[in-house]
Amino acid sequence: MNNLEFALEMKNKRLASGLSQGELAGLTPVSRYSINRFENGKANASKETQNIILRSLNYCICEKPFTLWIDYLAVRFPTTDGLAIIRKLLGMKARYFIHFDYGYYGYKEHYAYGEIKVMVSDDKHMGVFVELKGTGSRNMEYVLQAQHRDWYSFLNRCLDLGGIIKRIDLAVNDMCGLLDIPVLSEKYHRGNTECRSKSFESVHSGRLGGKNRNLADTLYIGSKTGMKYFCLYEKQKEQATKRKHTDIINRFEIRLRDTKAVQAVEELLLTYNPHGLVFYLITDFVDFPDYPLWEIFISHDSLPFEMNPVPVNMERTLLWLEKQVMPSIVMIEEIDRLTGSNYMKMIDEVTSLTEKQEMIVEQMCTDIAEVIER
Repeated sequence: MNNLEFALEMKNKRLASGLSQGELAGLTPVSRYSINRFENGKANASKETQNIILRSLNYCICEKPFTLWIDYLAVRFPTTDGLAIIRKLLGMKARYFIHFDYGYYGYKEHYAYGEIKVMVSDDKHMGVFVELKGTGSRNMEYVLQAQHRDWYSFLNRCLDLGGIIKRIDLAVNDMCGLLDIPVLSEKYHRGNTECRSKSFESVHSGRLGGKNRNLADTLYIGSKTGMKYFCLYEKQKEQATKRKHTDIINRFEIRLRDTKAVQAVEELLLTYNPHGLVFYLITDFVDFPDYPLWEIFISHDSLPFEMNPVPVNMERTLLWLEKQVMPSIVMIEEIDRLTGSNYMKMIDEVTSLTEKQEMIVEQMCTDIAEVIER
């Protein structure tokens, strides 16, 4: 962005935010005098200064700069009756779950409704393990919405049934782009932070196509094997590599295990104050004192605890079809067209759905009101 473009964008966004030049100066390390000169084209701002000013203004004009999701939840229950957990905890009819004769993490079998996973073992010490990864959490929110419940109700029910929280990830969604992940990564790498952990990892993932190829930056703070660590990454870039759209520009994930996870859930259920919990967990662990926008982030006074319910869908299957199956189908159709053969018709005549595939169809086509217990 050249300086004329910057001056115009800066002024338009400042006016849209309702901030005076002095109020904008109060948000940034830039003086009112300099802001005035930048706007009027009498001085040129460095790329770093442009970045700080525009991110601050994006924050000010964004109606909801940050939101909070549960993006991973794992709970272990002291029972071997997985069907009872489906009924009593999830409030769902077990007949709509697909049974698999294998499990994960040492479990012998599991039941699945979309990405909601219930793992079962004959060993009482292992018990029943409920796992909700990202999409699983969204599927669970779709169920909770139909039941007129929320995460507080669900977590309370987990504890009522003797559940032990093994992991919870709290995802702070940066909707305005206030957090500059590459800059934070660089400052952390250089030691320009105050942190309880010296462990970190800065990685680039997902190359974007086109002439301007960029990498989605990810910064891990803390040990991944510890009970608490953070993952900061450029969500919008990451999703773009998968050809998906998201309004979330960056994400700050707080990943908690075992004792830390238990304490976080207990605090949530005691105070119903996710804002206080999240920013305590962050500021108690890490600080970026020389990053001007960090103070805006940690002093933000609102963090809505939201749900983003998603029904069971074909997204993963469609992606697999697109990459692995469709090229072969197109090839066979082209052979049929050129040679007059009937390979596609022959395949169609001998193909039938498996029991699990029929269950997937039923999961997707059955109204959620029928799936939940009344």
